[in-house]
Amino acid sequence: MTSQSSDGSLDGHLALQEWATRHGGSLDGSVQLARDDSRGVHIQVKPDRASAVPRGTCVIKTPLSLTMSYFDAIDYTSLKDPSIESPFSSHGVKLPRGFIDAVGPQETTAFFLMGHYLKGKESFWYPYIRTLPPPGELTTPLYYEGEDLEWLQGTSLYAARQQRLEIWKDKYETDIKALKEWGFNDAERYTWDVYLWASTIIASRAFTAKVLAGVIELSALPEDTISVLLPLVDVTNHRPLARVEWQAGNEKIGLAVMEDTAAGREVGNNYGPRSNEQLMMNYGFCIPENLCDYRVVSLRAPPGSPLYEAKIQQKQAFPETGSKEDQYYVFNVSYPLLAPDTSLEHSIFSPDLFGAVSVLSANDREFETLEITKDGVKIPSAPHGNSRNILASLSQIVIELITHIVKLKSSGQSLQEPRNLKQTHAKIYRDSQVMLSETAIVIAEWTLARARHQNAQALLPDSYLSRIPTDKFSEEATARIKSKLTQSKSLLRKEGELLQFSEVFALLPQEIQGPCRECLRSILSHAKQFIAPSPPENASGPLGYAVLICLLSSIYRSAGSSTEKSQLPPRLARWFDILLDTYQPPPEDVSWVLPDEEDEEMLGAFEEIVETLRRRKPTLFSSVSHLTGDWEGDAWWLSPNWLRWAWMLAEQEVVNVVDDPLQIVTSKSLGSGGPVALSTSPYLYIPQAESP
Repeated sequence: MTSQSSDGSLDGHLALQEWATRHGGSLDGSVQLARDDSRGVHIQVKPDRASAVPRGTCVIKTPLSLTMSYFDAIDYTSLKDPSIESPFSSHGVKLPRGFIDAVGPQETTAFFLMGHYLKGKESFWYPYIRTLPPPGELTTPLYYEGEDLEWLQGTSLYAARQQRLEIWKDKYETDIKALKEWGFNDAERYTWDVYLWASTIIASRAFTAKVLAGVIELSALPEDTISVLLPLVDVTNHRPLARVEWQAGNEKIGLAVMEDTAAGREVGNNYGPRSNEQLMMNYGFCIPENLCDYRVVSLRAPPGSPLYEAKIQQKQAFPETGSKEDQYYVFNVSYPLLAPDTSLEHSIFSPDLFGAVSVLSANDREFETLEITKDGVKIPSAPHGNSRNILASLSQIVIELITHIVKLKSSGQSLQEPRNLKQTHAKIYRDSQVMLSETAIVIAEWTLARARHQNAQALLPDSYLSRIPTDKFSEEATARIKSKLTQSKSLLRKEGELLQFSEVFALLPQEIQGPCRECLRSILSHAKQFIAPSPPENASGPLGYAVLICLLSSIYRSAGSSTEKSQLPPRLARWFDILLDTYQPPPEDVSWVLPDEEDEEMLGAFEEIVETLRRRKPTLFSSVSHLTGDWEGDAWWLSPNWLRWAWMLAEQEVVNVVDDPLQIVTSKSLGSGGPVALSTSPYLYIPQAESP
């Protein structure tokens, strides 16, 4: 990436081209240096060319003698072919060898560049250094101050900027101390400001050490510590997914285009699949609707949490994972570097992120299936009964996404239109971060909507997406979302597995629907204070679900736990097979007490209501006695122990889903009026039967 010359001319870069040519470098005759306001100085196929530059053409060659790296600082001479004269030379900047050994290759390169910058016109690399952007033109977040810095408030870049400044400042102070201790005469000129500039130039322009593979053994080219500056080649700008090839020779380094490039078109380089945050931090720019964009989610495992314990077990079982960073990402809906068979959910939420959230969202039943491998921790998508974990995980992720949007929009309320290049890129970055979360919500809510929709045939992508205003996303983004929904296979195997209180009755045979519904409605109507604001017929709170589960379990148990004889349909009978096998039924000789005092107090008050109703209105229960059996004491379907068993089961099997997140996404006032109070509704998870 190049800077725009302060005088708006190409003079400096034409001089750079002439210097490179004089030392054996070249631009292919099909291309030329060009400049415009949007792209700055760049390489362009000549507009008057009659045909495209064919694939495989090496358009730029830079001689090894012009590259700048650690190997120049140490006057490296050990080559694969000793007969070839070494192209590496320190050209008058001799750093003490003890200093070089103390600080390492990366810091040595920074101080080496500083040295040649301070030499000015006397430096061998002056024709190159004069084309580099001076500190006042650098646009990375490290150079944001005052009003510009306000544009990063509320973003993860704000904290990342501070962290990098602290790390670099610590390195500089250690390095300059070492330089002085080795008696370097000009150490006082190597200031923090010059170090910051040099380190930024290296971070934004340096190439991997593999470009030197033509003359240096690969074993001596560790990519994480050796960086190489390539004069002339680094004039090329970044173009995501540009098809290029590096040619590492024993005299020159070449950049070849691996696609036909039409006349007048810019020759782009490919910096790799960089997110906008990476582009901003390292290069000082970002790209609207960057296909390779993704957001890093800050997910911490509190000490003692299931995820924390699982990660400890992973490190113990696989020590090599100790240094592995968790890849907690939210991907662009069009992220191109995923395997073709990646599931819908994993194509938006990285497997590491989804796996970690699945552990945090797991109930006791699901946690028994915890899977710990060297690749990560997760609750696997088991054939029967684990869809609840997928849905609970998505619900938690949706809450994080909404929180992220609100935080970004709230922190940007006072921002006006951008007034300079830094603010322009910061706005693109902020907008892209919001869009990542918004499109991710659309994908997550699609899976959740399918789980809540009892008529799967009526829920189609077109009708679902019609709820989003046409001007919300670009036509291209909307088309990609639709393609994702229609072509990617979901982790969710079955639809319609999340049910609200009133919807569960529709699963019952017609002849018992009415009595069951009326019995529960009548009972719960006397306990309105515990289920408000929901009406008794839609008592989807903990108490309503607990009473419902008590009734259904008693019907199931009245058949002697025989699925064939049960008056419940096969789906509910199989469900209770799982529940009674997983959650220990209550004992008859010990009274259970809920661990939460408020919950226990509520159930105690409800029991008093039930006992009063049994004495005064026994007909409320007689309508279902032929289903539950006319039992007494602990065997009665609403006995204290069974009620508590059902309460704890409901807490385990319910999924709390954000109400209408699409409406939140499309709201223009989101984030403009302070904190947003998210409302959620509890849904009971009842798995569908698996196909044979």
